[in-house]
Amino acid sequence: MDEDWRALAHAERLLELRRDAEAEQRFRDVLASDPQSVTALLGLGRALQRQGRLDEAEQAVRAALALAPERGTAHHLLVDVLVDRRDGPGAIAAAEHGVRLEPHDVTSHYQHARALLVQRRPRTREAYGAALRAVDLAPHSPDAHNLVGLCLDGLGDHEAARTAFRNALALDPQHTLAQNNLAATELDRGRLRSAAGLLRTAVGVDPQERRVRQNLDTVLLVLARRLLWAMCGAAVVLGVLLANEAPWWSRALSGAAFLAVVTVLAGRLRDRLPAGVTRWGRGLWWRTRWQGRYLLGLLTLLTAGVLLLAFAPQQVAVASGLALVGLLQVVGVVAVVGWVGYAAVSLARGR
Repeated sequence: MDEDWRALAHAERLLELRRDAEAEQRFRDVLASDPQSVTALLGLGRALQRQGRLDEAEQAVRAALALAPERGTAHHLLVDVLVDRRDGPGAIAAAEHGVRLEPHDVTSHYQHARALLVQRRPRTREAYGAALRAVDLAPHSPDAHNLVGLCLDGLGDHEAARTAFRNALALDPQHTLAQNNLAATELDRGRLRSAAGLLRTAVGVDPQERRVRQNLDTVLLVLARRLLWAMCGAAVVLGVLLANEAPWWSRALSGAAFLAVVTVLAGRLRDRLPAGVTRWGRGLWWRTRWQGRYLLGLLTLLTAGVLLLAFAPQQVAVASGLALVGLLQVVGVVAVVGWVGYAAVSLARGR
C-alpha cells in the first residue's frame, strides 16, 4: 500500500511537470495492482485529458464515479472532460451534481459556470451568476476572476471583462488563461502588437496550453488579413501606374518600397511573438478552418499578382493585372454569397 501511495505521488508530480504520458503509465501501474483505486482512476483521467484522448479520459472518470458516486472532485473532473468534448448537456448534469454534493466548494460553482458556457446556446447570464458565487467564495482565486471576465465578454461588457482579466493577473501575473483572454480582447480591438506581447508571455509560461496556441493562430490570421488589404492597395497603385503607361522603373521602385515597408512592420510584430513563430506558422494551413485557408490562398495569389505588376515586363504585367481584376471580382461574389448564406443559417438557428 505504501508503494502505491509513493507511485501516486510520483504520478501527480509528473502531471505537474506536464510529463503526461509518463504520468499515465504510473497511474496504470497502480491500477494494475489495485483496479479499484479511485485516486489512480481520476489521475489517469487527467493524464488522458491532457493528451487529448477524451473518450478514454471520460471512461476513466466514470469508472471512478461508479466506485465513489458521492465524490465531488470526480464530478468536477468529469465536467472538465465533457467541456473539452463540447458535450453541453453532459457537462451541465455533472456540474449540477457537483454543486449538490459540495455547495460551499468554489470549484463546484466554477465548473457550473464553465458548463453553462459550453452549451450550444451559452447560458451566459446564469454562468455569470455562478462565476460571481465562485469569486465570493474565493476572492483571491485568479481562475474565478478570469471566468467572470469570460462571462462579461460574452455579455458584451468588454471593458469590464478586461478589468476582470487584469484582476486575475494582479493575483497571478503568470496566469496563462487570463493572459490569453486579455490578448483575445486586444485582438477584438485591433491591437495586434499588444495581443502578440501578451501571447508571448503566455506561451513562455505554458507552451502546451491549447487555447493560447489557438489565439496565436488568430494573431497570424489577423496579420494575414491586414497584409491582404495592404496587397489590395498596392495592386491598385500599381494598376494605375500600369494604365498610365508609367516607366517600368517607377513600378519597380513602388513595389520595392511597398515590400520594404511591409517587411519592416511584419518584422516588428514578429519580434513580439513567441520564439519559433515562423516554424509554428508553417502549419497554419492545416490547423485552420476553410475560412482561414481561403484567406491564406487569396493572400498568396494576390502577392504573386502584385509582384508581377511591380517587376514583370509591360505585357506580362498587363495580363497579370487583368487576371487580378477577374480574381477580385470572383472573390467579391463569393464573399457576398457566403455572407448571405451565413446570415440565413444564423436566422434559421435563431428561430
